[in-house]
Amino acid sequence: MTRRWRVARPFAALGLAAALTTALAQSTTSAAFTATTGDPGNQVSSAPTFCASPGRVDTITTAVDTGLYESQATSNFASNASTGVISTAPARARTLIKFDLSGRPTRCTAQSAILTMRVNSGTAGATVEVCRAAAAWNPTTVTWAGDPGFTGPCAPATSVVNGTLISWDVATQVTGLVTIADNGFEIKFATESGTTYTQLFDSMEATMVGNRPKLVITWG
Repeated sequence: MTRRWRVARPFAALGLAAALTTALAQSTTSAAFTATTGDPGNQVSSAPTFCASPGRVDTITTAVDTGLYESQATSNFASNASTGVISTAPARARTLIKFDLSGRPTRCTAQSAILTMRVNSGTAGATVEVCRAAAAWNPTTVTWAGDPGFTGPCAPATSVVNGTLISWDVATQVTGLVTIADNGFEIKFATESGTTYTQLFDSMEATMVGNRPKLVITWG
C-alpha cells in the first residue's frame, strides 16, 4: 500500500512566509509582494513600504547657499560667488547650503551620499565638518547673528589647499534631512579656536558652473 503524506495548509503558508522573509533579508526589494501556495486560500503579502527605485543615483546641483561671517554679523552674503569657513574667533565663518531633495524616490533612504565642493582658497590640515542645520533659514536674509545652529552627528573631512576638491560622506546627514527635517547643511571647522584655518568654497553663484557644489546620492 502506498502512503500519501499531505502538509496542512497553514503549515505550508508558514513555511512559505519564512522562506520569503529569508529572501528579503538577503536582497534588496523594490516593491510590495504577494505570494500564494497551490491553494489560493493560502496567501502571504507585504505592505508597499520598500524603496521605489533602489540603486538610483541622483547628482543634485540645485541648491541655495550663503556664508555666515562673525566679523560682519548682521550682513547677508547670498549673492557672493564664494562662501566659506574660518576657524578662529572673532572672525569665525560658517556656510549654509540646502540642496533640492524634492525629487527623491518614494520610501527610499540614502545608501551613500557624497557632498563635494571646490576650495578656491584654503589652509590644509584641519577638520571641516558637515552637520545638519538645526532650524529653517532664508538664504537671502540669514546672517551670523541669526545662525540657525547645527545638530550632529557631523561628517568630517580634512581641509585642503587652493584649487582642490573637498568631499564628505553625508549619508547619515541626508537620512536626517529626509526623515527628521530638511533644513540643509551647516559647514564649519570642528575646532573653532587656536590656529586660524580657512576654506573658501565656490558657491552656487560661482561663474564656472562645474565648480559649484554638488551632492551625489545613491538611494535604497
